[in-house]
Amino acid sequence: MNIRVLLADDEPVILRGLKKLISWEELGLTIVGEANDGNELRQLIQTCDPDLIISDISMPGCSGIDIIREVHEKNLQVKVVFISAYQEFAYAKQAIQYGALEYLVKPVIKAHLEEVVTKAAALIREETEGERAKEMLDHYERKNRTVTIEELLDSLTDGNRKAAAELIHLGAIAISRYTTVCLLETDADLSGTSRWEERERKLVHFALNNIIKETIETAGNAIMFHKEGQFGILVQHETPREPIQLAKDLHEKINSYLKLKVSIGIGSAVSDTEEAEYSYHTALKALRRRYFVGLNRVIENDSRDSEASESPESPGYTLIELQTSLVKALTSQQREQIPEITQQLLSLIKQQAGGSKNVAVSNVYNTILVLEQEMSHIGISIDRIHQEPSSLLDRLSGYCTYEGVEREVEAIVQQIYEQIAHKLTNKEAVQLGEIKAYIEEHYTENITLDSMASLIYMNPYYFSSFFKKHTGQNFKQYLTEVRMKHAVRLLLETDMMIYEISDRVGYNNARHFSDMFKKMYGKLPQEYKQSAKVE
Repeated sequence: MNIRVLLADDEPVILRGLKKLISWEELGLTIVGEANDGNELRQLIQTCDPDLIISDISMPGCSGIDIIREVHEKNLQVKVVFISAYQEFAYAKQAIQYGALEYLVKPVIKAHLEEVVTKAAALIREETEGERAKEMLDHYERKNRTVTIEELLDSLTDGNRKAAAELIHLGAIAISRYTTVCLLETDADLSGTSRWEERERKLVHFALNNIIKETIETAGNAIMFHKEGQFGILVQHETPREPIQLAKDLHEKINSYLKLKVSIGIGSAVSDTEEAEYSYHTALKALRRRYFVGLNRVIENDSRDSEASESPESPGYTLIELQTSLVKALTSQQREQIPEITQQLLSLIKQQAGGSKNVAVSNVYNTILVLEQEMSHIGISIDRIHQEPSSLLDRLSGYCTYEGVEREVEAIVQQIYEQIAHKLTNKEAVQLGEIKAYIEEHYTENITLDSMASLIYMNPYYFSSFFKKHTGQNFKQYLTEVRMKHAVRLLLETDMMIYEISDRVGYNNARHFSDMFKKMYGKLPQEYKQSAKVE
């Protein structure tokens, strides 16, 4: 440590003598200024920030007593040594009462000056090191306390109920009517591929850390912690809406000051801090719902997706029924119905997902495969679909929100429609649509190739060729598949007897029905039902 020294005397010869009398640098001291009167010394104290002042006690402007009184009153960390004439000894003694370290009698002797300066330097170094040690100790104590609180909060949200009492003992939390956990996460990494470099990530984390701390300190009822890459906020409150107000305030500040998109999930309030684990898991659930409700929002755990409630509903329809309806609308080129059915289908998938992205993606993926399979029957090949299956699944899984998946499906459906329109003439499209619609509605009746041919005024032989050309199947095979599809549904979803199902799907001979069923599925109807129950 290099000690900064100010010299002051109204006699220039004394100043020059002091500078040359001892080797200041060898003793670890640096002369940073020289004053010729009291006023100049006062100014240098402010600008040079000295550790040691060696000054004449009696100078023009203001005396040494005035200077040391100011040092004492301002509590400046500076040592003062006075130089005095022999006749000013009583005056020097008064200065020592104000805190002067020592006094030197003129003329100043080298050995005496070295002794005083060495003593002053040692004292300054000792006090400085002591202050540094105290600051470091305080710093580590604060740091250790922060780490301890973070660890306890992490443990509390993992289900360690005893952590609540320890947090109260540390003064980190208090007893309140409600406790709610909120979780905050940036939306940038939702897809799993971050565009941020590590340095940018640290800067963002630092900025978020600061703004969250400032906001909750102002609120005065919350404490922050970090858990699995997310910012956690434990809010203690007396009224139910406080966590929501805090989260909205925080969200607005982050959007406004940092220009960052973040989502905040608000857990369910619990009446005992020991139950914070439940609030934490409901906050996680709320945060995951951003996939369905959209990014950059404050999401309550018990809130509902307003967009889902506004979207067209599918009253009583199953997924299979809507898929079938969409295929019929596409093949019959019912342009106006296609968007409505598509939206009903996507809405139903969303409702049945139960907040799970994986379930939603899986059902959408299976729906697209169904469309692909059905379109292949009429010779339609869809470029977007005819890629590696994993590529389609990866693409669907890569969207940050369900809205992206919806756009993907709508684009595929539109492409299918355009492919069919291009491949079929308007007349053929209408005819094929009529045929499939009729079969779907009358499969329980005695439908024959001749009856279908006459329905659209075709020769039976031409009808057979027409149907095979546009579906890739002969008429009888297609009719059997339709009937068996409905038979499986009745078999799995009802308690109907086999002969009843046989009659319901257009077979008046139960034995013949069972044979056809086994031919298609490899098992008799009853065996199929039993194996489905086991699975």
